[in-house]
Order: sequence, then structure tokens, then C-alpha cells
Amino acid sequence: MLKLVQTEYGHFDLAVIEATEDTGKARAKTAVYAALFTDQIAPEDRVEDGENRRGWWFDENLGTGLWYVRRQALTESAKRETMRMIREALVNTEGMTDIAVTELSDQRNVSLLVLDIRGAYDGVNFYTEFKSNLIPRAQVPLSNTWDVQWDIEWAD
Repeated sequence: MLKLVQTEYGHFDLAVIEATEDTGKARAKTAVYAALFTDQIAPEDRVEDGENRRGWWFDENLGTGLWYVRRQALTESAKRETMRMIREALVNTEGMTDIAVTELSDQRNVSLLVLDIRGAYDGVNFYTEFKSNLIPRAQVPLSNTWDVQWDIEWAD
């Protein structure tokens, strides 16, 4: 059986589930990674004219729009939209139940979003933390554009 594994910053790869590995946990991780990191098609008003709106060829509505939300300032509205997208993507994933997304960020820190994500996939409970930082990037015209650092750790 294959699984998705996070290899480095924002990159994923396929790997074979080892015989000694917990198959249920590997399947849960793969389902969460696929739900959150598949690029959903962007609404026309969210991207520049002529820019690629992305979307998966099989079903452009699957996944999340995290890729386009991160192009705006990390405001309270962007935080709420991120939480909504994550919750919806997981709830809409077959086999996912008991999904809860809670913000853990210090409200005084406007440059960090930390989310506690909990749920179950086919009866296997999971907990993970999602972190994104506001990092000014020279190549981005807006200095307050946030750059997501996927920092997902799985609790045993």
C-alpha cells in the first residue's frame, strides 16, 4: 500500500507503507495530507487575470484554497478563512469524522497562526498542529504576505 509522506518544506512524495508501520495511522496521514494540500481551483476574483487558477484535473473542487489564501495579509479574516477551509476539506473527505479545528495562536502575535486539528479517519484518531508564519519575502510585492511553513507533527 502507498502513502503520502512530507519530504521537505511543502513537498510530498509517495512511499510504500513498511510492514512494521501502523497502517491505520499511515492511511490517516495520507488522507489529511491529500485533503489539505491538494490545490482547489481558485475563484476567478482571487487570482490575477490570466493567472493559473490551479485545481486538480480529477475534481477541481477537492482540496483547499490555502495556496491562494496565503497570498493575502495574515488578518483575522484570513485566519478564519484558513480554519474554515481546513475544516471543510477534512469533513468532506470520506472516512473522516469528529473533525475539530481550534486556533492556538497567541492573539497578540499577528505573524503566526497555529491550529490544533483533531479527528478520526476510519476509526483511527489523529491530532496534528498546523503552523504558518508571516514572513516578508523580497519577491512578494506586499511585505505582509504570509508564507506557510508546513509544520505538521503527528501525535502517537
